[in-house]
Amino acid sequence: MKILAVASLIIFARCANQLPPGGGEVDTIPPKIIEVYPENGTVNYHENYSEISFSKYVDKRSVQDAIFISPALLKPLKYDWSGKTLTVYFNDSLKANTTYTVSIGTDVKDMNNGNKMAESLTFAFSTGNKIDKGKIKGKIYDSSPDGVMIFAYQTNGKEADPTKQKPDYVSQAGKNGNYSLLGLRDGDYSVFAIRDKFRDLLYQKNEDGFGVQNRKIELIDKTVEYDNVDFFLTMEDSVAPKISNVIMKDRNHLLIEFSKSVDSTKIFGDNFIFYDSTSNKKIIPKYFFKGEGRSNQFYAAFTDSLEKKEGWVLISKNIPDMKNNLSSEEKNSFVIKNDRDTLALRIIKSAGLLPSEKVDFEEPVLMLNFNDAVELSTIKERLTILDAKGKKIPLEVERADDASFLIRLSEKLKQSTDYTLKLDLKNYSDLSGNKIDSVFQNKFSTSNELDFSGVSGTVAVNDTTQTLVVIESAEAVKRTYKQKIDSKKNFDFKKVIPGKYLAWSFKDKNKNGKYDFGTIFPLKLSEEFKFYPDTLNLRARWPVGGVNIDFQK
Repeated sequence: MKILAVASLIIFARCANQLPPGGGEVDTIPPKIIEVYPENGTVNYHENYSEISFSKYVDKRSVQDAIFISPALLKPLKYDWSGKTLTVYFNDSLKANTTYTVSIGTDVKDMNNGNKMAESLTFAFSTGNKIDKGKIKGKIYDSSPDGVMIFAYQTNGKEADPTKQKPDYVSQAGKNGNYSLLGLRDGDYSVFAIRDKFRDLLYQKNEDGFGVQNRKIELIDKTVEYDNVDFFLTMEDSVAPKISNVIMKDRNHLLIEFSKSVDSTKIFGDNFIFYDSTSNKKIIPKYFFKGEGRSNQFYAAFTDSLEKKEGWVLISKNIPDMKNNLSSEEKNSFVIKNDRDTLALRIIKSAGLLPSEKVDFEEPVLMLNFNDAVELSTIKERLTILDAKGKKIPLEVERADDASFLIRLSEKLKQSTDYTLKLDLKNYSDLSGNKIDSVFQNKFSTSNELDFSGVSGTVAVNDTTQTLVVIESAEAVKRTYKQKIDSKKNFDFKKVIPGKYLAWSFKDKNKNGKYDFGTIFPLKLSEEFKFYPDTLNLRARWPVGGVNIDFQK
């Protein structure tokens, strides 16, 4: 049987739809490609069709979305199915003395349970007497690499703009993140990993995740293959936050909901103005805080009452998101509500930052959260931390927002020991004039050195570039530890919260202490990285050694 090489577009189904049998065990076996025509590496190919055969019946539309041919053909292709085999007819002539590559990605799914192909397949054939032998292979390191596209552009001195140009060569990663590009012509290449959300073979800024190569790629003479062209994915975020909703909760509180996460540590009451256009009156809120607001919801609090009439708007500007994108000036109207705030001030939470809300005995820090705003000076004056004998522990207080505070203790604490947080708010009035006549008191416990694990090892690197090692949690709760290797290229993390971790290292060329992903346009290479191949299972009391990360492999 002759079998295919393929491209894209509309599928014309010639055979009846295949229906899955009822009953029995659930089918979890992914489809596979069992044969292609022409075979990979075929030269002097002059037929006007190709074929591809699958191991099981597949969804025809998914095949259409998963097949790419490079260089692209100008005219649409005709698709003809016969059972599990697809024949593709070329409606225009193939170029002479040209290598074509066909990539069938992992979007192909079966008819039964929608199981997707586990790995993509790429093959090449030539209309001339030789085939271009350039090859680029690598892996995408991401929690969900399946289906991520690989865009390759032959640049030869001209910079590619993936926002406007479709790639010269295309491939797709499988479930394990591996990909390959075959049959590449000699020349310089820019290669990107793109989570192509709209499947339009273009990079959409702020929509598509992306990864950038970490070194120059030049296929020429004896260098016809590049291995380990690996990618980290990130997302460009240049979209500033906007206010999506404003609700007055009572005469002293306005609930503000944002379109995305904002950095409340950098937002204060004076980022906002209440403005009455009829009287030209302006009021600046005193506080800004999270309190008990839901996702992306915060409160602006103020002492002046607003007259109950039409015309009030909330003016906001320079609101930073988590990437420090600043909002432009916005005006949002709201309905006045003059109900009195009768809710008493209370502590939502006071806890350490370790599991089970313990406090690190060596670097003790607590988070203190209220349901309403409290003056930072009040916390500093009235808060004490006491040991079992009543001795005060010196501390510093930092504002997270006007209702959340970090309490940093200035000395080490005893291990596995209880301490008391005491906040005397007798005779304190909150913003709404509610009197408080109580002393808040909460106990907390410190950690023990046996609560932790650790990991140590070496990095095999052949240059003097500043190199860092990162271990990060592979579980739902994300924790990250980072450390420079020493002069002997060793690393040693001594206090790691137990769990499963991934370990990797990167060459910090600009010495800014963080991994740089590079940029797509203008092109800026990412920093080189290398992963340790195994997941680390770090258990309390059992540090793991001998973790060796090798850049030379």
